Amino acid sequence: MTEVAPGDGMRATVGHPEYRCPTRLDHVRPRGPIALALSAVVLAGTGAGLAGCASSRAGGTAPEVVPEGAREPAVVVSVPLLAGTGDLVIGRPGTRPVVVNLWASWCGPCKEEMPIVQRFAAVHPAVRVVGIAIDDSPDAARAFARTVGVTFPLGVDDDGRVGDAYGVSGLPTTLVLDRKGRLAATWAGPVTGADLDRLTSSLVRAS
Repeated sequence: MTEVAPGDGMRATVGHPEYRCPTRLDHVRPRGPIALALSAVVLAGTGAGLAGCASSRAGGTAPEVVPEGAREPAVVVSVPLLAGTGDLVIGRPGTRPVVVNLWASWCGPCKEEMPIVQRFAAVHPAVRVVGIAIDDSPDAARAFARTVGVTFPLGVDDDGRVGDAYGVSGLPTTLVLDRKGRLAATWAGPVTGADLDRLTSSLVRAS
């Protein structure tokens, strides 16, 4: 798994317009319809297979949400909670839209992004926000979360199951699910508060 920093990242569904597509993808092992759909976006075309990534920038700077009729059911994945016992489950239908932030304590852009995600979670109770540490030491992830003051639920993916299910190739990556448990957006690279507002506002209204 690699860091996705400004200038280095990819946009699978949406992302910062200044990002350029990568020359290769690391750790993409598609499994299931969501992963295959995301891979098709990134790998469409010839040569390096990145035409789909380039075309995703055509809409301009504002993030885009997949139209309701075109959304695929999210892959249900369960990972251990970072604190306490039990599991964190994503992909199931619920009463609120869900933001899933994929991060790691060793990822520089993730460290810059996490306070933004925490602030968003604190002022948007109509959105369920969760985080999953990827390829990370649980102790290091817990220490970083304490430093930031994260209050939303956190899990740890210790065997790559989330990355496998959703075709994630870099961190940070943010998944947005609607309340029916369908994938509404995938953002590769750091998000801002304004990005999160735009990605979730229509889903909250639809709830």
